[in-house]
Amino acid sequence: MEFSRYCFAFVAARGFKAGASMVILLFNVSLVFNLSLALSARAEDRPRRILMLHAFNYTFPSTTIVGDAARKRLLERSPHKLEIDGEFLDLARSSDPGHEDRVVSFLREKYAHTPPDMVMTLGSLALPFIVKHRNAIAPAVPVVFTGISPATYAASRAPSDVTGIVTAFNLDKTLALAEALQPDTRRVVMIAGSGLVDRRWQAAARRTMEGRGKKFEATYLFELSYEALVAELARVPRDAIVIVLTVFADSTGKAFVPVEVATALAALSPAPVYSPYDTYLGNGTVGGFIETFESVGVAAADLTLEILAGKDPAALQPGTNPGQAYRVDFRAMERWNLRERDLPADTVVLFENPTIWNQHRNLVLAAIFISALQMAVAGALLIQRRRRQRAEVLLKESEERMTFTAASVNLGLWQFDRETNELWATQHSRALFGLGNDVPLTRDAFQTAVHPEDRETAIASLSKASSDDQSAVTDVRVVREGVQRWIRIRARSHPDDQGTPKQLSGIFIDITENKTAEMEAALQRQEVAHLMRVSVLGELSGAIAHEINQPLTAIQSNAETGLDLLAMDSPDLAEIRDVFQDIVDDNRRASEVIQRLRNLLKKGETTRVSVDVNELVTSTFALLNNELIGRRISVRLDLASALSPTIGDPVQLQQVLLNLVVNAMDAMASTPTAQRLLTVSTLMTGAGVIEVRVKDSGPGIQPAEERRVFEPFYTTKPQGLGLGLAICATILEAHDGHIELSNDDSGGAVARLSMPPQPTQIAAK
Repeated sequence: MEFSRYCFAFVAARGFKAGASMVILLFNVSLVFNLSLALSARAEDRPRRILMLHAFNYTFPSTTIVGDAARKRLLERSPHKLEIDGEFLDLARSSDPGHEDRVVSFLREKYAHTPPDMVMTLGSLALPFIVKHRNAIAPAVPVVFTGISPATYAASRAPSDVTGIVTAFNLDKTLALAEALQPDTRRVVMIAGSGLVDRRWQAAARRTMEGRGKKFEATYLFELSYEALVAELARVPRDAIVIVLTVFADSTGKAFVPVEVATALAALSPAPVYSPYDTYLGNGTVGGFIETFESVGVAAADLTLEILAGKDPAALQPGTNPGQAYRVDFRAMERWNLRERDLPADTVVLFENPTIWNQHRNLVLAAIFISALQMAVAGALLIQRRRRQRAEVLLKESEERMTFTAASVNLGLWQFDRETNELWATQHSRALFGLGNDVPLTRDAFQTAVHPEDRETAIASLSKASSDDQSAVTDVRVVREGVQRWIRIRARSHPDDQGTPKQLSGIFIDITENKTAEMEAALQRQEVAHLMRVSVLGELSGAIAHEINQPLTAIQSNAETGLDLLAMDSPDLAEIRDVFQDIVDDNRRASEVIQRLRNLLKKGETTRVSVDVNELVTSTFALLNNELIGRRISVRLDLASALSPTIGDPVQLQQVLLNLVVNAMDAMASTPTAQRLLTVSTLMTGAGVIEVRVKDSGPGIQPAEERRVFEPFYTTKPQGLGLGLAICATILEAHDGHIELSNDDSGGAVARLSMPPQPTQIAAK
């Protein structure tokens, strides 16, 4: 509008013809100016494109970390819209001479229509690549490099518009860190591969060691195959210093990822391992003088932002990363017993577990304050509780008496006052103990009615209830009119205001029927167990007969020999004495076999004695010796020396072991003869439990059968009863132990018997 008014005024002042010509000229100038402004604004709105060239492939974490840090920084700080692309050049692994040309051709075609505004190189091999091929990929585009040593930068002869962050790995300071932590060592081992970058490190390592003079004996593990490198490292002395540089390739040409090699070498090295690389830290190395790859990426991103803002790249000289520092892994120091106090000043210690105080100081102070406040409140409540306690006790006694009375179906209620020695009990309590109405209700009267063998147990249980302020339960026998009854006594103490237990109250319950049922069940279990022993011995009857027949045959032979000697005119008395001694020994052998059979076949109550587990194993195998020979089964006994005995019934425990051994022999029926091996071992576990393991070399347990092997009447044998393992489990539970049956990793099945050792005080007696 202003421009139109100006044109009309100009035409009126100059005349129509001259004024019109000037207006047309001004209009054209205005049009060009406005078009330039529009194009400039459009250019400002266009996104800036940045191309990141990774020297290696995605498996190399160093360039990935630098790239991620740079990308994050650029997106956070850039005032312009950015499009960031990344390409992996894979220059370290490929040995194909045409690989580089194919990569150049690919990049040229890919970015021909969308050329980048900036190129950022990540990794030492990427800078020489872009310097050589920039005209083909991104002509005249500024370049910011990272991960370049001073020597590599100088050798690249980069143009003036190429700048970046020079990575000055200070190997000398990494060695100084190792010297501080291991001041007495005199041997240094340097490790590097056979790649291009590896050989640059080789030269740097030699220069560093030459600067130390003759202080150290240097060993250079360079230009080796990976297998040879591992073998050489395994022979390094424990007090040496090992510095891992890079292994991009070994002497055979095989390519590697350096951080993976460093991790593997640190795991198997007998000596502490150091390195100047950030990615190695946290993977087993102690540490070194390190700059983090994140800080390199941030520094490169800041340099890129300056160029995008309009600064001349030639005016920005390559700089170094100020973020270098001594960094160590606390876990690796603990592994090699290195002391934290020997570290140089300002060393960054990573992966150290902070104390609760350092980590949550304010929270700890708050917790202390809250605890103190709670204690104050609790104290106030306790004071208030004492004032109300007397009234509550009286009310509680009344409530409990009413509750007992309502529930007194075949129960006897009682209460005893320790101060007055007075006993109160219901009438039903008299009937349970067989006390007539004329008998005074006293503590002594009830104790007299209890069976003499149970009297001490009852008194001890009541004393415990009165002293510990805990409920007590005990079962005693009462003989009433010639009939024995079982009575369960429940008691609980009631303390006064001072906490002194002055009263006991409780109930009497007649549990005779329950006890009778338990005894009948135990008797039935003993009968079944005895039948199982007889059944097993029946299966082994041929072998047992052979075991007895051997000494009997020897006795007969020796007796005939003795008669022949006595019939001689001048008998040799010494030889006759030897014959008679052989007869005595063979008779003892036969007697031992018969005694073992009698122990297994006899019936009777369970007796608990001290049992030598190793002797139990050897006696069982002595009984089964001929059966094992007949089945052509080899036996391996691995018995722990000085094994503590256990407490139990030796007959029942031998029945368990006999059953498991017979099952193991049956399981190996289809196993080739040469592979039939039965292994029995004893040991004391870390938990202080005696364990017996019976392992066979059979086909093992099927998955569907594994959960059912201890079920009664479940069997995989054609003629089995399915009671053997169930009885074994019951016997071990009665001995406070347990049994497990599972497949062994090396084949076959293994049964594990766990039993508690004999208490020390019992063993001492």
